[in-house]
Amino acid sequence: MLNMKLIHRETGEEVRMIGRLDNNSAADAEKILVDLVGRCDHLTLDMEQLEYISSAGLRALKRAHLAMRRKGGVLAAKNVGKMVMEVFEITGFAGMLKIV
Repeated sequence: MLNMKLIHRETGEEVRMIGRLDNNSAADAEKILVDLVGRCDHLTLDMEQLEYISSAGLRALKRAHLAMRRKGGVLAAKNVGKMVMEVFEITGFAGMLKIV
């Protein structure tokens, strides 16, 4: 299960991701992220409490990243935990996303 909490910041929108971004939650997460991308130029994903990410979760992030890139915005990730960062490094997402 994944919970997402939207936080408004002066520098843009931030989404706190809590739980698991997996096959059960990826479609809903993608819908939310792509909608947010349509409304802002800078979106930061706070992944401090993201415990797990599956290939379906990676696809959701990739689609949000591509939508943001098309409009010239920035999709960033922060507080990426060790396990999720290992997945990002193995799959190439560490070079695709702006990690702060």
